[in-house]
Amino acid sequence: MKLRARTLKGFFVKEIIQIIRDPKMIMAIFFIPVVQTIMFGLALTSEVKNIKFVVASKPGKIAQDLETRALASGWFTKVPDVNGAQVEDPEALVASHKAEAVLVAPPEGFEKALERGSEPIQLLLNATNAQRAQQVNGYVQQLVAEVARANGYNLSGGLIKLDMRVLFNHYMDTTSFMIPALLVMSTFIVLLVVGGMAIAKEKETGTMEKLIVSPCSVEEIMVGKTLPYFVIGLCIVGLILFIGVAGFGIPFRGSLWQVAVNAVLFAVSALACALLISTVVHTQQQAMMASALFLMPAILLSGVFFPVANIPPLFRWMCYLNPMMYSVVNFRSIILKGGDAWFFWQNCLWLAVISAVLCAAAYKNFKSKLN
Repeated sequence: MKLRARTLKGFFVKEIIQIIRDPKMIMAIFFIPVVQTIMFGLALTSEVKNIKFVVASKPGKIAQDLETRALASGWFTKVPDVNGAQVEDPEALVASHKAEAVLVAPPEGFEKALERGSEPIQLLLNATNAQRAQQVNGYVQQLVAEVARANGYNLSGGLIKLDMRVLFNHYMDTTSFMIPALLVMSTFIVLLVVGGMAIAKEKETGTMEKLIVSPCSVEEIMVGKTLPYFVIGLCIVGLILFIGVAGFGIPFRGSLWQVAVNAVLFAVSALACALLISTVVHTQQQAMMASALFLMPAILLSGVFFPVANIPPLFRWMCYLNPMMYSVVNFRSIILKGGDAWFFWQNCLWLAVISAVLCAAAYKNFKSKLN
C-alpha cells in the first residue's frame, strides 16, 4: 500500500477547511463533548452484583461462615485459585484486579476480633467506581453483622470494628470514575457520527465520483478522508482529560504515553466503524440514523454506566466485541490506578485486534463500493 504525502496533505487541508467553514460541525466536534462531560460528570452507576470477594484469614468457623454466606447471597463471587488462608499481600489482589474486596482478619483470626472488639477487621476496596465501592462496603458490613449474630456474638456493645480502607479513589468520588468513561463515549460519538457523515456527504454531493476517477488510490482516499478526524479525536481526548484534571480535580496517576497508545487504538477503531457505516449509506441522514442505531448498544455494553459484570451472560459476550469496553477500562486504570502494565497491554492487544478486524472490513467494503 503506497501512500503519497502530497495527496494526503491535500485531503487533510480540504477536510479541515470544510470543518472550519461549518459552525455546526465545530459545535458537534468540540462543544458537545464538553457539555456531555460537565452534565454527566456526576452520573451514578447501577446495582452491584458479582463482587470478586476474598476472606483473608487463618482457617476458622467465622471465616468459613463469611465465605459461605457471601457466595450464597448472590452479591459476591469466589476468586478462582486464591486461598484466603494463604494470602500474603491482600492489597496486591485488589491492585491486580483479581479481587474487588478483601476482608482481612487480625493475626489471631476473626474470633478474637469479635470477642475483644479491640482488633479491627480491615476491608480493602477497589474504589475506582465510587458508588459501587460504597455499596460493597454496605454489603460487607451487613455480612459481618449477620455472621456475628449467627455465632452468638453481642453486637449491642459495638464489638465489631470494621476498618474500611479504599484504594485508588480515597474520597469515593463518582466524578473520578465517570470522567474517563465520558472521555471514551464523547470521542466515540463524535468520530462515528461526524466521520460517517463527512464521507456520506461526498456521495450525496457527487464529489465521490470525482475522487474515484482521480489518480488517488483507494488507500489514499480512505486515509485522507479519516486522517483529519483521527487528529480531532486525539484532541478531544486531550481536551476532556484536561477538563477532568483541571476542572473536576480527578487524580491522574498514569503515564501520558499510555493515554496516547490507548487513544490511538481507540480512534482507529471508531473511524473504522464510521468508514464501514459510510460504505452502506448514501446520504448524510442515513449516516446519522445508522450511527445512532449502532451507538446505543455500543454505549450500554461498554461499562460506561452499567458494570459489565451486571450484564446477563446471554448478552455479555457482545461486550467483548465492543472496542469501547476495552478503552473505558484502560482509561480508568491509567487515570485512577496508574496503569498496571499487564492489564494495560492485555486490553491494548484486544483493542488492536478489534481495530484490525474493523479496518480490514471497512477497507474491503470501501474498495468494493468504489470499484
